[in-house]
Amino acid sequence: MTKLLLVPVFLVLGIFFLVGSYGERHRPIKIAAYGSFAAAAVMFLMSVVITVPAGHVKVATLFGKVQDATYHEGLHVVNPLLAFTTFDLRQKTYKETAGIPAEDKLITKMDVSVQYRTIGEMAPDILRNTGTTEALIQVHMIPKLRSILREQGKGVAMSQDFFRESIQRQLQETLQVGLAEFLAPKGLQVETVLIRDVELPEVIRTAITETKKREQEVLKQQAELERFATEQDQKVKQAESELRAAKLEAQKIKELADAEAYKINVINKMLAQSPNYIELKKVEQWNGILPIYVGGENVPMIDLRGKR
Repeated sequence: MTKLLLVPVFLVLGIFFLVGSYGERHRPIKIAAYGSFAAAAVMFLMSVVITVPAGHVKVATLFGKVQDATYHEGLHVVNPLLAFTTFDLRQKTYKETAGIPAEDKLITKMDVSVQYRTIGEMAPDILRNTGTTEALIQVHMIPKLRSILREQGKGVAMSQDFFRESIQRQLQETLQVGLAEFLAPKGLQVETVLIRDVELPEVIRTAITETKKREQEVLKQQAELERFATEQDQKVKQAESELRAAKLEAQKIKELADAEAYKINVINKMLAQSPNYIELKKVEQWNGILPIYVGGENVPMIDLRGKR
């Protein structure tokens, strides 16, 4: 519309320059007049031809009244009196951080992503009823999303249950179905709802941290007890080994003593049976040296003859 308003302006300027350009000396003014006419023609062409980029549609308005026809991507020749509003039909993501109360009255923060598209055929209705896609999100999507989250939270007994996979999966499915049914008649197509992050209340996070600390202390004590038990077991095994060695040594000593006693007993029996055996041992013990006598004049006589 702005371009069309410039057309008569350039036409008036062109006529003005053309009227004042009589004579050879007014040649520059005549050139300015032709330039104004050319600019008016360009502005007129630009006002009757529009281009719609890929992934978009345009909705026309004539003096404030929304037209039902939509203009899809490409080049279009249109009424120069029309004004246009562009709608982006490409996939977009809306991110929301909402507080969800569970039955234990504690508030859990949850990050939710909603992937959606604007329905191109409903762009005139969106413009007529809401205005833009951004306005549609603010007016319809956000309140409905928060409402569903609060309703689902009533069925969760404890806040920490939001970490359970089954609860998150059920919540995602309920959000996707509920939002899709509610927003489709209004011009938005909900494709996917994702739960990105769950933040438990401070009191529960503190309790979980303390519980983990206690668990770590218990594990540390268990490891210490296991180490002590292992050391004691090693000492017991060492003591048992030493005891077995001592028993074997005692058994060895006992057996050697028994053997020695047996030997002595046999020798005694042999002595009792053979008196000459003692004399033989005496002879075996004599080294052949006669005893030296130191004394008076009388020399002792030793009878080496055996008894007959």
